[in-house]
Amino acid sequence: MKCLTRFAVCLAALAAIMGAPLLSAEPKALAICMACHGKEGVGINADYANLGGQNAAYLVLQLQAFRSGERKNVVMNGMAAGLTDADIDELADWYAGQPWVIADNGNPNLVEEGLNRAGYCHACHGMKGYPVAKDWPILAGQSALYLDNQLQAYKSGTRYHPLMVNVVKDLEPSAMTALASYYTQLNGAAAPQ
Repeated sequence: MKCLTRFAVCLAALAAIMGAPLLSAEPKALAICMACHGKEGVGINADYANLGGQNAAYLVLQLQAFRSGERKNVVMNGMAAGLTDADIDELADWYAGQPWVIADNGNPNLVEEGLNRAGYCHACHGMKGYPVAKDWPILAGQSALYLDNQLQAYKSGTRYHPLMVNVVKDLEPSAMTALASYYTQLNGAAAPQ
């Protein structure tokens, strides 16, 4: 036991010196998320967000929005309702620390069209799907169905962000599918962090 304690102290010191985050224990609220997003943050269904490697600040904002009801989703509103601020922070840090997964499940014939339509997206989400701000989502590698559904939600008004409302107002469903096909095959983990 004494050796294990020394090892933990050495590991913490090494992490502090190198600027690396300490290995964290699983959040107590992780069980709430695992059924849909898995332990490593990979959605079990293409309609669910992949959370592994996502920006922690973005995850905090979204969990808070689900908890308050500001962001509407019957399942997520119920799951987030009982989360404390500490739970949300721990979950966001946990999933942000997991490996990024590239879904690459869009229509490969639409990738070039998606790239050509991504001009508005690049301003906020970067040329490779990695955003300029930590409280915005990484789009690269996300499931195409999830991305397509989120764009449609912004267009229909069931999801709101003041910038996204203007971006999607003139997008047809086929353009949303092309954008989703483009972003799903990008490697967001390769972007500078």
